[in-house]
Parts: sequence; structure tokens; C-alpha cells
Amino acid sequence: MSAIFGKCNTDNQPVSNEEMGQMLTAMNQWPADDKHTWTGGNAGLGHLMLYNTPESLAERLPLCDSLAQLTITADARIDNRDELYALLSINTPAGKLAPDSSIILLAYKKYGADCVKYLIGDFAFAIWDEREQQLFCARDQMGVKPFFYYHNDKFFAFASEKKGLLCLPGVDKAINKQYFYNHLFVSPLQAPDTTIYLHIHRLPPAHTLTYHAPRKKTQLNHYWTLDPYTELKLQRKEDYYDGLRHHFEEAVKCRIRSNYPVGVEMSGGLDSSAITGVATHFLKPEGRQAVTFSAIGDGTTPTVINGKKVEDERYMKEVIQFNEIEQAVFINKELWANPLDEVDFILKVNDGLEAYTQAYLLIIKNEAMQRNVRTLLSGFPGDEMVTYRGLYYFLDYLDNKQYLKYFLSGKEAPFKKIKPFFGPRAEFFFHKIRNILSMYNADIKMASGFFPVPLIYRYNKGDMAWKDITYRERYKSYRHWQQYRLQKTMVAMRMENETRFGLYFKTEPRFPMADIRLTQFYLSMPNEMKYEGDMQRSAWRTAIGKYLPDAVLNRATKFGQLAPFRNNPETVQTRHIVLLGMLHTLTNNPQYKNDRIIKLFEQKRKITTYIELLRWAENNFDNYGK
Repeated sequence: MSAIFGKCNTDNQPVSNEEMGQMLTAMNQWPADDKHTWTGGNAGLGHLMLYNTPESLAERLPLCDSLAQLTITADARIDNRDELYALLSINTPAGKLAPDSSIILLAYKKYGADCVKYLIGDFAFAIWDEREQQLFCARDQMGVKPFFYYHNDKFFAFASEKKGLLCLPGVDKAINKQYFYNHLFVSPLQAPDTTIYLHIHRLPPAHTLTYHAPRKKTQLNHYWTLDPYTELKLQRKEDYYDGLRHHFEEAVKCRIRSNYPVGVEMSGGLDSSAITGVATHFLKPEGRQAVTFSAIGDGTTPTVINGKKVEDERYMKEVIQFNEIEQAVFINKELWANPLDEVDFILKVNDGLEAYTQAYLLIIKNEAMQRNVRTLLSGFPGDEMVTYRGLYYFLDYLDNKQYLKYFLSGKEAPFKKIKPFFGPRAEFFFHKIRNILSMYNADIKMASGFFPVPLIYRYNKGDMAWKDITYRERYKSYRHWQQYRLQKTMVAMRMENETRFGLYFKTEPRFPMADIRLTQFYLSMPNEMKYEGDMQRSAWRTAIGKYLPDAVLNRATKFGQLAPFRNNPETVQTRHIVLLGMLHTLTNNPQYKNDRIIKLFEQKRKITTYIELLRWAENNFDNYGK
């Protein structure tokens, strides 16, 4: 795991070591295990290393192939190494120990820009091609690894964090006001290529970017998406279960490649429990064990929220005993005593406002760092595809023209059953109508009294979803709906966010449930296997049953609230007192003229989000209502 950065000047102006040092200093706040920069003519690349895989211990980046005149910097873990050995004719034992960045460079030498079509894993990289005078950049299919970029008439620059760009002279730091106000309305809903800064862009998942320096041109290419049209035809039902289990095992196996202890974020649900079982299965022959982390209690005293006993701890202990886990870490306290310190840390790492931050996961990452655990396996986003029956399964009936079955199935409101008949254009029209009507909503009016939100930003809220073709086509079939659930922007935002925060705790989150081989196999299974049986997730339970204790395998419900100690009445009241005090302080500023907003914030229990927005706006966004 790493952070990367680079700069390419136009008009043959050389990139200096001082410029690279400036970017390195801005980004090296973890601090890194190793760090290097490279300059060559009008290009410069940099790298900040977090050692994790065995191959990374001997890896030094940026890596230059002087004969081919190619230089690469990469934050990458390539999971189909064995397949690439054959494709790239890597036959020697020494070659098979090559770092992932070397394999990417070999793939680029053979396939050029098409190299990404052969890579499976989590990656963000940039290759400077001296002969072509161009920078080739790429981001993995699911958007786990972050990649931001900026360009103007004088230079193109990129970095894993926006701070690597904000430190450069000449960067236009104008605010993306639609992004800002989206954060006020529904913070996770942002366009996949945008940031809080109007001219700093995010490279979307499954995209490449080529910057040609002499022409000062950037070219984006979308190179991959899930296939919602293909259905597997296997001989026996058991073959589907075997295939699903095989792909899941491989998804976990390739993600435990680490020279350090491997951890699992365990919640007691099907996904994290199965990951724990498979990780244990593959680690034990190596004389290793997984370390489990659970932000739920102390493992002995039941947690009670609003008078209800949380059963998740009992299931966690079943998984721990079943897998003979020796290191099971239970967490029942906050990382920051003052909630404002948490907000300030989030703003620091995010370089301002970001669409998605799971604050409770920072507690787990901190505990992992204390134990030198540099890999954290997560069950996210299992619910979005592989292990979730989900809404709209009845679209399968519509696709097969079983209209009576379609309208009689499920418990959804009738309007949801009618929506697929509208088509994207009509649905977008109704979306705009809803935006107009929402301007008269009491919450929006109250928020607008506090934030002077111009009409155009209220009218355009939610439009960012329509940039995504998977959103527009989500009602075409049940498979299209499943594709949309996994590839929606919020999923990538969360994984990217966890990766960026992981650096500050020297941990790398890895997501077996986002493995594109596993997800494509599940998507291509016959639809009826995904919603048959009395219990939800029946295919998944059958496929991975041997890795779960009976109590978890037959579990029908889940409490569904990790880190409940953050949400018990006493903690909430304490946090509200501090944050509401901050709001009262801010309302003494004449521009925050509507004191009624405090009541709204308290009712919505989104105080942390709004304090984050306000603390950032106070210092960065003068006259933001204009």
C-alpha cells in the first residue's frame, strides 16, 4: 500500500526536485516507511511506501526502465499474478517474486493502454512515457485506490490525496459550490469525478486517463463494467454453489498476501464471519492466525441500546470459538474524547469535505495499528451484491413478462412497481419536479435560512446520479439493478475513503466481497437462486456453510449497528452538548442568522456532519451563499 504523486509540465519546462519535494512533504503525514522521487525532463513522479506484501519490502518506486524510457509509480496489489506470469512470459523464480509495480510495467510494455484489461486487484498508477511525451494513469475497477488530478495550461499533476495538489503554486482552489450544497442536502450523493474543489477531479473507478504534454490534452477511457446480460448455464445446481465458494475462497486468499499480521473487521454477520473462516483456513497452514476486531463491546458484558440487548456479540464469540481465534479484539470506547477533534482529523485527512466517512472504522484502524496489523479484511460491500437479496428482485418477473407475479410480489409501495415503466427521461423529469417541490419542504427552508442556498443549487440536487449509466438503466432487469447497487458511486467512495484513512493508521483495507471475479460470477448465476428459499441469502449460506458455525449460518436477523457505544443515549447527549455548543458559537456570526437551524440539526442527528461542514466553511469558503 502506498501513496503516489507526480507532475508534468508543458512547453518542455523541467520539473524540479524542489517541486517533487514540496508534494512529498505535504503528503508524508503518516509517516511513510520509505519515500522517493524521480525527475526526468518535464516530468516528475513520487512515491510514499507503506510496506505490506512480501514483495513490497524490496520494492523501490518510482521504477525506471531506461531502455523502454518508461517510469512508473504505483499504489497497487495485483491479485491475478499467476495468470499474468503466463501472459507476460515470466518463467523464472526471481521473476515471480517481482513487485506488483514491475508486473504492471511489463503489462504496459506488451499491451499499452489496454494493459488494465488484464489487471485484477486494487491499483492506482501512473506511467511516464518519455518517447510519447505522455502520462498514462489508471484506477482499479471498483475504485478502492484513490487518484486525484488537476491540470491547466502550464502543468498536469496527480496525487493520492488532494493535499498533494493543493500545495502546488498555481493551483486554482475555487470551490465546487454544487458539491458543497450537496453536502448540506445529502452528503454521500456526489458525482464520481468531482471534489469540493472545482478544478481538482477524481479519476472515476475503471477509468484510464492519458495526458499528452505537447498537446495539453487529457483523454478519459472507461475500460470495464460488470456484465448484466450473461447468464451462466451449468449442469447441476451444486456447480453454482461450488463456483461461488471457489471464487469467494480465491477472493479472500489473494487478499491475505501480507508480510504482517492480517486482521478482519468482524460484526457477527454472514459476510465478515465467512471471511474470518476462509482467512483462518488459508492462514493456519502457514502457522498464522487472523486477528479479529469488533467495535461493539468488551466481549463479555452484553451491550444494551434503548433497552434492547445487542445479540451480535454472542455470534461473534461463536465465530471466534469455531475458528479457534486467539486474538479477538473488542472495542468499546471512542478514539477521541472531544468529538471536535474527530471532526478536525476527518477534515485534515479528507482535505476538506468528502462524500463518505465511516468514523467508527477509525477506531478499528487505530487498534490494528497498535498490533502492527497492516491488512484489514472487510465484509463491505457484500450486502450490495453477493450476499444480499435486496429490493427489486421482482424485476426478474417483469423481465420475463410475468406481470401478475410482478405486481403481487414484494411489500414495496405501488409507486415503486410503476417506476420501471416510465423510462429514464420521464423519471428524470419527475426528479426535477420533486426538486422544485422540495424547495418548500420545511427542513430545506430552515436549512436555507441558515445557509443562504441559491435556488440553482437546490434545483440541481440529486442530478449527479444521472451521470451514471448504471443508475439510468437500473430498472432494465434484475441484473441491472444488482449491477447498479454494487457500482453506485457511494460504494466506491466508501472504499476509497477507507483506503486514504488507512494510510494514517498504517493499515490497508481489503474488500473480498468487491472482487470482480466473485461479483461477476454471482451476477451471472440464475436469478431465482438469489431469492429462493425461506431464508434470505440461501445460495450464499449453502455455498459457504462449512466456514460458519451453525448459530451464524442459521441466523435470520442482525442488529446492524456497529460501534453501538457511539449511539447510546448518554454518548449521544454528550456529543450533542459539545457540538451544539459549537453551533451556538457559530450563530453569533452574523452570517449564520437563523438560530432555529440548531433544533433541526439536533432532530436530524446529523450534527457531526454539519459541524464538519461549518468548521471547514468558516476557514475556506467566504461568501459561500452567493
